[in-house]
Amino acid sequence: MKEQKMKILCISFWTPPIVRPQSILIDKMIREWGRQGIRPVIMTYDICGDWQIDLPIYKIPQFSIGKRLTKIPGLVTIFEIFYYRKLFRAAKKIIKKHQINLVFSFANPQASNILGAMIAKKMKIKFVAHFSDPWFDNPYKKFSFWGTKKVRFLERFIMENSNRVIFVSEQTKRLVMKKYRQELQERALVIPHCFDLQDYPPVQKPSGEKFIFSYIGAFYSKRNPEMLFRIFGALQNDSEVSGKFKFRLVGGSMNYATYKQDLQKMANENGLENIVEIIPPVDYKKSLELMKLSDCLIVIDADFPNSPFLPSKAVDYAAAGRTVVGITPENSPTAEFLRKLGYRAFSHDQINELVDHLKKLILGEINPQINKDFLDQFDVSITTAKLINQFKQVLEE
Repeated sequence: MKEQKMKILCISFWTPPIVRPQSILIDKMIREWGRQGIRPVIMTYDICGDWQIDLPIYKIPQFSIGKRLTKIPGLVTIFEIFYYRKLFRAAKKIIKKHQINLVFSFANPQASNILGAMIAKKMKIKFVAHFSDPWFDNPYKKFSFWGTKKVRFLERFIMENSNRVIFVSEQTKRLVMKKYRQELQERALVIPHCFDLQDYPPVQKPSGEKFIFSYIGAFYSKRNPEMLFRIFGALQNDSEVSGKFKFRLVGGSMNYATYKQDLQKMANENGLENIVEIIPPVDYKKSLELMKLSDCLIVIDADFPNSPFLPSKAVDYAAAGRTVVGITPENSPTAEFLRKLGYRAFSHDQINELVDHLKKLILGEINPQINKDFLDQFDVSITTAKLINQFKQVLEE
C-alpha cells in the first residue's frame, strides 16, 4: 500500500513566545518534526504572540465569559457550545485549504483535544490526541457534581473519536484508561517528554564557587517551597556545610500558577536571606543556562498518593548533565525516572534522609553518575520518530 503524505493540523493552544510548559514542549517537538520532514499547520491562541517559525499559523481567541455570567446555571456550557462551533468552522476552513489528513491535538488545555475530537467525528479525519496530564483523574482538579459529569462526558468523547491517545507515563495511561473498554485502551500508548541538546548553551559553572542548588519553575498551592525552606534551614544550621552553598529559586511565582506567597519574605522568616537567591521568571533558553550553572537541580511533586505526574522539567534537568534530586511520592513516575537515571528521590516525610543526602553532595562525598543509555530514549529525535511512526500507522488504517 502506498504511504500517504502526512498533512497535519497541530492544535496546540499554547505556543511560543508565551512562557508555558506546553509552549516549551511543542516548540521542541515541532522543530524536530521539521528536521524529520514534517511541516504541520498550527492552530493556537492569539494571546500567545508571534511564534518565529516558518509554518502556517492560525490564531483563535481563548474562551472567555464575564464573571457575573458564570453565576447563571448552565450559561457557561451554552457559551462553550457556541465557542467550539466557532472553532470548528475555523478549523474546517484550514483543513480544506491545506488538504489536512490528520489532526494532532496537544493538551493542556483540553480544549485542543475537544476540538480535535469534533473534527474527527464531523469530518472523518484521522485524529491523535495527546494528554500531558490526566483530566478527569487529575488530583489537582476538584469538580462540582455537574462539572464531574461534563468532564467525564467530554473525556469519553475524546477517547471515542481518537485513533491514538498519547500519554507521557505508563502510570498516567493506566489511571486514565482504566475507565474505558478494551478497544479504547488499545488506542493508548506512552511517548515520554523530551529534551533537545541543541537548546542547551555551552556554559560551565566557574570553579571555586559555592555549591548551587536550583529549583526552576512555578509553585502551586500543593507543590510549594515550604519543605525546601525547612531543608535548607537545617543545612544552614549544620556547621559542616553552613556558608558553603546557595539556593536559587527561579520563576517561582508565575502568572498562570496558583501560588502567590512572597518568596523573599518566606526566605527571610526562615533565616535564609543570605542563602536564597530569588530570580524572576526567565525564558526557556535562560532557564537551561541556569540549570547548567548549578550543581544540583531539585524537582518537586505534590504529595498525592499514586501520583501520576512526570514533569517535563525533570527531563530538561536530566539533560543538563547536573545531579537531580526529587521530592515526590514513593513510586511516582518522577521517582521511577530519577532512580533509573541513577539519582535519588525522597518522599515528603523523608526530610532527614534528604538533608543528609544534600549534605553529602555539598561535601563531595557522593557524585552520582547518570545512566546515559536510559536518558537517550528521551531525546527529541527518538520521541519524535515514535510519534511520526504512529501517524503513519494511523493513516494506513
